[in-house]
Formats: sequence, C-alpha cells, structure tokens
Amino acid sequence: MVVVGGLKFGAIYSLAALGIVVIHKATRIVNFAHGAFVLAGAYATYGIVEAMGLGYWPAYLLVPIVTGLLAAAVELVTLRPIRQSDMFALITSTIFIGIGLSEVYRLVQNTEMLGVPNPFPGRPIFIGDVIITKEQIWVFAGAILSSLIGVAIFGYARLGRGLRAMAANVRGAMLCGYSTDSMNALAWFLGGALAGLAGVFAAPSKGISPELSISMVTAGFVAAAIGGFDSLRGALFGGLILGLAETFAAAYVSSAMTNAISFLLLFIVLLWRPEGLFPEAKIRDV
Repeated sequence: MVVVGGLKFGAIYSLAALGIVVIHKATRIVNFAHGAFVLAGAYATYGIVEAMGLGYWPAYLLVPIVTGLLAAAVELVTLRPIRQSDMFALITSTIFIGIGLSEVYRLVQNTEMLGVPNPFPGRPIFIGDVIITKEQIWVFAGAILSSLIGVAIFGYARLGRGLRAMAANVRGAMLCGYSTDSMNALAWFLGGALAGLAGVFAAPSKGISPELSISMVTAGFVAAAIGGFDSLRGALFGGLILGLAETFAAAYVSSAMTNAISFLLLFIVLLWRPEGLFPEAKIRDV
C-alpha cells in the first residue's frame, strides 16, 4: 500500500519535474513559476469538473491546452521583453510571476481549500494484504503516460525538432532557420501543458489551494535535481524516487518528515553526484 501510494505521488512529481526540465533544457530559464501553473491546472479542473459538471475527460483534454497557453502568454508578455537581460533578472521574474499568479487565485477564490471528487470511486482492489484503489492505478498510469508523451514530443517528434536544436546549440538552431521567439513560446507551452496535467492529477488527492503551488514547485525542482536537471529520463525517475522516499518517511517515521526527507535526499544526491542520478550528455554549446 505504501509503495503504491508512493508511486502515485511520484508519477505526479515526475510530470511536474518534466515541465521544469523541458523549459530549462530549451531556454536555459529556471522557471520558479511552475508551481503556479500546476495550481492553475488544478483550479481549471475544479471549474470543469465541479462548477460546469462536465466530468474529468474534458479536463484531461482542455486543461493542458489552457495552462500551456497561459505559460506561453507569460513568456511573451513578461519574459520576452527582458530576454537580453542577465539570467538573474529572468529567474527573479519567474519567482514573482509565480507569487503573483498564486495571489490572483487567492483573491478570486475566497475558500482556503477546494476539492474535486475522486475520478474513480468504488471498492478498492485487494491483492493479499495489499489494498489498491482504482484512483491510485489511474493517477500512476495516466501521469506516467503523459510524461512519456511529453518526452516523446521533445525528444523524438517532428514538433520538438526545434526544441532539440535549441537545447543543443542556439546559434546553430538560428542558422537552421528556427525562430528563437517561436521555440521559446513552444517550450513554455509544452512545459505549461505538463504542469496543467500535473494539476489535474494532483487536485483530487492534494486539494486546491495556494499551498499546492509551493509544494508542487518544490517537489518538481527536487525531483529534477535528483534525476539530473537537463535529463528528461532523470525527471521521470527522480519524481518516482522522491514520491517513494516521502511516502516511506511519512509511513514509518513521521508525517512531519515528508519535507525533511526530500531535502535530505536532494542534499545527499548533490554531494554524491552533483550532475544527478540520470544525467544526459552535455552537448549544448552556447
């Protein structure tokens, strides 16, 4: 039961971490507003499932598009005008963008915590002494499948060819005819879409509040750093490792140890392997 729960949350963390890695890999920007996009995805899920009563399937289809467009708009309006500034200014901007988006949610929604129903209610599945719910199976399978689709788009699909070129060599990509503006917008759209999906999967079990933004951006960054910050594969495995570590710590030590164990794990990995557990070859030349 503990392992299943850990894999469930780990899959959500993988999805969040992958969005961070995609944006960083293609644009070199560390996006601290990523948690706000997860929150936006969770809140959009509430609007579709509860307020409009359309159910979960429209949410799985529409929320990634909405959050992807939101992320691309943030890049266009706030980051593109200052792209020629130093990286510190860009990263600092994402911090305040994340805070601002979370505060917009707090102003719009008076309730501290919103909830959405379990997407797959019903009797759990018993395998010996192990109890597995349908929701756990769906979240793990759905989040991992979504992550693999994101990896395939960036790493193999024709749509992601420009992103791969930007990740390898910006000047070379521009000489090949790729527009920096277009590729940055595409990277932010893909990263925002992955964040929105993470919000859809996280909403039923974690609830919807401004604290979701903080917890998800923290988990996403820790998972990405554990796996290797430029590694798509590392984001997948880093999220699963973090989810299992947190769940085992909460079950066998104390629930108060959840955050402590994640940072302890990050500290150990950075001391032992600063490049992460699953680094990719360094091929970028800027």
